[in-house]
Amino acid sequence: MIYSLHMPFYAYAWIASFSAACIVITTKLTSKYSITNPWLFTFLWTFVIMVFTVPSSLANHAGFPNDWSPIIIASIFSMLWNVLYIKTMYLIDVSTLSPLFNFRTLFAVLLGALFLHENLTSYQVFLFFIIITAGMFASLDEKMNIKSFFKPSIFIGLSAMLVLALANAWIKIALVYNDVWTLNLWMSIITQALVLPTIPLFIKDVKKINVSSILPVGIMGLFQTITNWASNIAYGVNVGITSLIMSVPLSMIAAFFLSLFLPKLLEKHTMKVYAIRFTAAFIMIIAALQLSK
Repeated sequence: MIYSLHMPFYAYAWIASFSAACIVITTKLTSKYSITNPWLFTFLWTFVIMVFTVPSSLANHAGFPNDWSPIIIASIFSMLWNVLYIKTMYLIDVSTLSPLFNFRTLFAVLLGALFLHENLTSYQVFLFFIIITAGMFASLDEKMNIKSFFKPSIFIGLSAMLVLALANAWIKIALVYNDVWTLNLWMSIITQALVLPTIPLFIKDVKKINVSSILPVGIMGLFQTITNWASNIAYGVNVGITSLIMSVPLSMIAAFFLSLFLPKLLEKHTMKVYAIRFTAAFIMIIAALQLSK
C-alpha cells in the first residue's frame, strides 16, 4: 500500500481532477492578465511547486530514492509538460484545451503497445479514430472550420498530452521502487533544475514581477501540490481509470459558466460552439472509457 489514508485510489483521482481544473482556470487568468512571458510563468510555477512540495515531503519522511532512473526520466517529462502546457494556455481557450486531455488515454494505450508489446485490437483502433475525430470538433470556433484542429497551437497542446502520458507512465514505474513522498520531493527538485537553462529567455521580464503575478502562481502551486500528491497515488494503483477521471472536463464546465456570467473574463462563444465542444468532449470521454478497459 503506497498511501496511509483509508480512501480508494479513485477518490484521490477525483481530488486530483478538481484541483487540476482549478489550476487550468487560474493558469488561463494569469496568462491573460498577469504574466506576459510564458517562460517566466513556467519558471515561477515550477519554483512555487518545489516550495510547496519540499516541506510537505520532508515532513512525511521523504528520503533518497531507491531507484533514481525512473524519477529522473519522469522529471524530464514533467518539465516538458510544464513548458508545453503553459505555452498552450497562452494560445487556446480553456474549452478547447480541456477535451485534449482525453488524448492522454489514447497516448497511454499507444505507449503500452509500443514499449510493453500490448496488442491493439481493431476496436481500439476504431476508438482512436473516434477520439481524434471528436477532438477536431472540440477545437471548432464560430468559423466552423475543421482546419482549426491543425493549427500549431493544437499541435503544442497534443504534444503536452503526450509528454504528460509519458510522465504518468514513469511515475507508475517510480512508485514500484520509491514511496510517493520521496518521488514528489525529488521530482520537484529535478524539474526545477531542468528549467534553470531557460532563465535567459525571461531575465529581462523579472523586474515586472509583483504581487499580482506572484499571488496566482502561489495559488497554482498549492493546487499543483495537491494534484501531484493525489494523482501520483492514484496512478500508482491504476493508470487507466485514473487517466479517465482526470479527463473529466471540470475546467471546461467552469469556463462555460463563467462565459455566461462573466463573458469578458476568460472566453466567450456562441451556444452552438459550446454545444459542439461539449458533445465532442462527451464522445471523447466515452471512447476513452472504452479504451481504458
